[in-house]
Formats: sequence, structure tokens, C-alpha cells
Amino acid sequence: MIKEADNFENYPKIKEFLNKKEIVDITPLKSRWRKENVILRIDCKSGRYVFKMIKGNDKIDEIERVKILKSEYPFIFTAAHVYEENAYLMDFIEGKSFFELDSAEKTEKINLAGRILTGSWNGQYFPKKDIRDRIKGSFERYREKGSRFFSNNELRTLDFSIFSSVSSQPSHNDLNAANLLYNEGIKLIDPSNEGYEDISRDIGRYLASCFFNNYDYFGNDKKTSLSIAYSFLCNFSSELLDRAKYYAGESFLSFLNFDTISASKETLKKLAINTLTKDKAIIKCLEEGL
Repeated sequence: MIKEADNFENYPKIKEFLNKKEIVDITPLKSRWRKENVILRIDCKSGRYVFKMIKGNDKIDEIERVKILKSEYPFIFTAAHVYEENAYLMDFIEGKSFFELDSAEKTEKINLAGRILTGSWNGQYFPKKDIRDRIKGSFERYREKGSRFFSNNELRTLDFSIFSSVSSQPSHNDLNAANLLYNEGIKLIDPSNEGYEDISRDIGRYLASCFFNNYDYFGNDKKTSLSIAYSFLCNFSSELLDRAKYYAGESFLSFLNFDTISASKETLKKLAINTLTKDKAIIKCLEEGL
């Protein structure tokens, strides 16, 4: 038997499902951000699947979020067949992440992502909630983690009033350049059950991740990075973008604590301050931050 099958030996429901499908091959896959998780592609005679075993404190949260999002947005989340303790089995997705796209297709593809997300989110009503305290607490945690990059008086007080009445529509909550896959459409993977709902968080985080990683990984190309950002943002309403601007800034703030490839910490700091404090459109804040 293939050695990697030992990873699901303790998951009888998953093992039974796969045995019925007749396993042919198992290939370990790497997570770009969460390397501690076990992810396997399992080729069977009747289908191809991904086994994911989640390590750490967020194991139950992710599984619950997968269930919610597949129910709400069936066309952009892949089918999961078996949930068992801290693991689940889903269909394998043929597709590329933003990092794997050819440079010539990034602008077109990210525009496609924006259009599909808008279409998937529209036409539903959800109760409004006041999430100002949660946003304030999140900001304070990120500001504290990045405190060595700021003077005592920098980036201390923000106005969170736009979060006083936010639609509690289910959101991915960890949407980044590696968690959205492109094929003929898009599929989202690896969500987080992070405490509150706001689809603007998905917009802001995905924007920040694609925009900055394109700039950082691929030669500090300001013009292309801004074109990518605009192509994504042009799909969303001003109400969503007003909140997404904060989440983009929060993302830049969090990126300060991770290694970069070529961009300086000063650039990240400027992007964070611009998007969190300036009364300008997101794209203008990004342009002035590079």
C-alpha cells in the first residue's frame, strides 16, 4: 500500500470512502502559507480527491466554515465528501493560483475573479451587525505585533464607524493569492472561521495579497501591480470598497511581520498607513504607497 495512506489510517470514514474508489496514487501537496498541515492528492480509479488534515487551533473552525460556504456559494466552493475530526476529503480542483498564472493573464484573470465573486454574493439579504469592537480589537493586535516598525504616536487611532452596520453575509475570511484557484471559472479553498462576517474582508485581503505579492515577487513592477489591483476593484460597489480599504491596510500591517522577497518594510509601512488613514480611493492609496 502507498506509504502516504498512513496519514488517513486514523480516519475510518475517509479510508472507507477512498477504498471504495480504489486508490491508484497519492501525492503530497504543499501549502504555501500553512506548512504544518497535511495535504494529499489522491488519484483513484473513479475520481481525484484532496485529503486535508488540519493541525493547530483552527482545525474545527475551518471545517465548519467549509460546510457553511459550500451551502451558501455552491459554484465557487468545491464539494467536500467526508468530514472527520480534524480532516476532510474534497474533490481535487484543476486550477492555478495567482502565483502560477502567466504574467500576461493576471489582469484578465483577477478581473474574472471579481466578476464571479460579485455575482455569487449578490441577490441575498442578511441581517446587519455592529462589528466595530471586533475590528478595533483586530487592528490593535496587528498594530501591537508590528509596533517595532512605528513610533509611539504613529497609527494609533482610527475611525471604525463604517463597521457599525455590516451585512452578516458568510465570508471566506482568509482569501489570499494562494486560496483562490483559476480554471474556467474560480474555486475558493482553505477558509477561516474568524469570528465575524464581512465579504469586504475577502475583497481587501485578496487585493492586498495579489497586489503586494506581484510587486514583491515579480520585479517591483508598479504599473502592472496597479493594473491588477484596478481590474479587481472595479467590480465592487463603493460601500464594499470603503470597508475593503481598511482590510487591505490591515493586511499590509500584518505583512510587516513576514519576510519579503524584494520590497522594503518601509514600502509596506507606507501602504499600511495610506490605506488605513488617507481619505482617498484604494487605488490612489496604493499608487502613492509604491
